[in-house]
Amino acid sequence: MNFYTDESPIIACSTGTSSNTAIAVIRLSGFKDLLELQPFFSFNLSKTKKRYSHLTNFKNEEQILDNGLLVFFPEGESYTGENVLELSVHGNQLNVDRLMKLFIEGAGFRAAGAGEFTYRALKNKKLSLSQVEGLDMLLNASSNLMLSQGLDILQGELHSQYLALYDAFLKLKAAVELSIDFSEDVGEEESQKLFQDSFDRFSKQLDSLHSRTQGNISSLLSPEVVLVGQTNAGKSSLFNLLVKQNRSIVSNIAGTTRDYISEVIHIDGTNYKLVDTAGLRESSDVIENIGIDRAFEILNRSFFKILVINPFETNPEYLQKLSGINFDLLIISHSDKANFSLENSKLNLKNIVAKNVASASFETGSIGPISSPFASGPMGALSEFGPMGPLDGSIEPGGPMGALSKSGSIEPLKASAPIEPIYVKDGGPIEPFVNHQISQKFKNFTSNNPILLERHRQVINSLYLKKEEFSNKIKHVDDIAILSSEVNIFANYLSELIGIVSPDDVLNSIFSNFCIGK
Repeated sequence: MNFYTDESPIIACSTGTSSNTAIAVIRLSGFKDLLELQPFFSFNLSKTKKRYSHLTNFKNEEQILDNGLLVFFPEGESYTGENVLELSVHGNQLNVDRLMKLFIEGAGFRAAGAGEFTYRALKNKKLSLSQVEGLDMLLNASSNLMLSQGLDILQGELHSQYLALYDAFLKLKAAVELSIDFSEDVGEEESQKLFQDSFDRFSKQLDSLHSRTQGNISSLLSPEVVLVGQTNAGKSSLFNLLVKQNRSIVSNIAGTTRDYISEVIHIDGTNYKLVDTAGLRESSDVIENIGIDRAFEILNRSFFKILVINPFETNPEYLQKLSGINFDLLIISHSDKANFSLENSKLNLKNIVAKNVASASFETGSIGPISSPFASGPMGALSEFGPMGPLDGSIEPGGPMGALSKSGSIEPLKASAPIEPIYVKDGGPIEPFVNHQISQKFKNFTSNNPILLERHRQVINSLYLKKEEFSNKIKHVDDIAILSSEVNIFANYLSELIGIVSPDDVLNSIFSNFCIGK
């Protein structure tokens, strides 16, 4: 970031430059005196009231270029901490470019770099480092979870918890120093109690934050939903049904999809990347095999895994390559075809692990009745008494998963019971069913409001490990001077967490995600 030491006044369009809009906002920051910009405005700038909108013409020496509004934020009271002027102009991109050129050539402004306004806010202590990271998350969020946490951090709510942890550390440090310098005055027993109480408070606050960093959250930031299956399983038909357009080529010719394709789908406030992969089969085609290898790569990293099986065209031997993979949903397709139950009963899927099972007809877009193909196995061999037929009852889209009762209600499965296929008497739309499964898993994974910023997670985990080491040393080390030295190590991690320490690589990582004008 070569703008670190550049004090030039900067300018940028903060509302995007990809298309024409009704209104665009041009932001200027870092100029010394507002009155120096008078030649470019018809409004008398000496009458400007801070944070008020003033109607004006924008002009050069020869002509009026546009008319709109100006708002002035004085130094110390603006986003960047510098003098800031925001101009609301007509959003034709030619007009925006012409007005920016006016200030660049006529008043010595420089086009701002990505994130430069926010960097200046950080430099001038208008934002903390963690607030900047929260803004980054807010601007680049792909889910309501990221939006909410980004806003929480930006508004300082999570940052305030970090400050509370830092305050608990200072009290712990003070208790240690008290034990060293004043133990004779307050008494050894009292100083020991003060030390232990301070450590317990620090430990409790850190444990609370640490619990929110557990688990792999990489798949939550940009969750992928992958469709996997052998050729002609019906993956592309399901893909088109879920994206609500004919995006993927559908054909009865095996191997139509030779590489993966993807589209973003929006479910309950979260964007998911839906991926249709190449059909799995033995092939001598080099290109097709590359596509199959990519399918397994995507499968291994994906958030939600859907296996689609066509009982009429299944190679049981190749299917064994999928054994051991935990699928979130198994869909047995072509349920509208004659002899579906017969072909379905021939499937040997006892080594396939899936949390939920359903049959479906993608031609009609509905879930159909299913007879269990299992004699035994983790997916829910329906018991030693034989396969279970469809039950009476119905399932509403979005309802909780479970076995259907004769009354039509859904009974939750017992924790000790095998997970069984879904039985639907009259059929129902497949899209809400699949969407509900995806959304429910996301909600389950985010129920503890995990901390999503990777830097924060790393620092908290490192601090937690040091705290655990320190806890063990308390039991075995009597020298308070050694404990004092150990406590001081906490300060480095806490300083980085709350933004007192801001290494250049951290800053570069953060600001590389920002857009021009922010």
